[in-house]
Amino acid sequence: MNGLSVSDLTVVRGSGAGPPAIGPISLSAEPGKAVGIVGETGAGKTLTLRALMGLLPAGFQLGGSVHLGNDEHVYRTEEELRRQLGRAIGVVLQNPFTAFDPLKSVGSQIVEGVVRRRLTSRSAARARAVELLEQMGFTHADDVMRLFPSQLSGGMAQRIAIAMALMPHPAVLLADEPTSALDATLRLGVLELICRFTAATGAVLVIISHDLRLIGRFCDTIVVMYGGRVVEAGPAKELLEHPRHPYTRALIACTPTIGARGKQPLASIPGSPPSLFQSEHRCRFAPRCPLVEDACWLEEPPLVPLSGVRVACPVVSREAVHR
Repeated sequence: MNGLSVSDLTVVRGSGAGPPAIGPISLSAEPGKAVGIVGETGAGKTLTLRALMGLLPAGFQLGGSVHLGNDEHVYRTEEELRRQLGRAIGVVLQNPFTAFDPLKSVGSQIVEGVVRRRLTSRSAARARAVELLEQMGFTHADDVMRLFPSQLSGGMAQRIAIAMALMPHPAVLLADEPTSALDATLRLGVLELICRFTAATGAVLVIISHDLRLIGRFCDTIVVMYGGRVVEAGPAKELLEHPRHPYTRALIACTPTIGARGKQPLASIPGSPPSLFQSEHRCRFAPRCPLVEDACWLEEPPLVPLSGVRVACPVVSREAVHR
């Protein structure tokens, strides 16, 4: 299919004995759509994104398959995915300044990737860079091209990093907490830019965040992760309006709001997230779950369809059937 298709993606440590640290994860998105991956720190979001980039830490192995855009090839190894960085895969990092060489001008770095990969000529790359910067809100793009990274504000750096990631017309844009380094006045604007550009070019946006409501505003599909597993996934509107999994409900309850509800004490989830490398075959949320039963400690629940979403909680599934 066009867009993005991920089948049974796993990340295992060492020889692969025991349960995987991440997955299995399966998801798909049509061109121009956005997928949000949410969860607490330590849920496995960034490791999942690194798996899609083919940039796992040493000692980890990739499993499953990835299909990108119109390419008929199915990618199954890190090396294959790494070759697509700067081609079919664009990346926007959490800290935009890590994307730049401090000793080179912004303009030279924006065009360098596509020119070195022989995707276009230098003159055509420069013209596209200027066009992207203008669309990112820079009224004097030629002047911006001459700047060095030390002369950029956080908002400028993030917009330029987005332009750099979009230079090769990627089929998939991976964004790791792209607004966490920005102040509140810039976050919405930057996300709107990313979503507008991916929708216009037909690229699939995969964005990770801990902010469930922010993701829900911009994404078509939400994937909720906990302890390296997907616990709930489905259309953003349905998932936010009718959260099924107790962890999803807890995340929403922990999100600050404006209005009368915002004046009440903010809820919290007791306990701590589990290690991604625990070997127990059980529900990972069981120690913190208000719905926990004896069976939850005996096996890891699979994702099952439930009213338009997929949920990994047998208690919730059983209650839905008996209503």
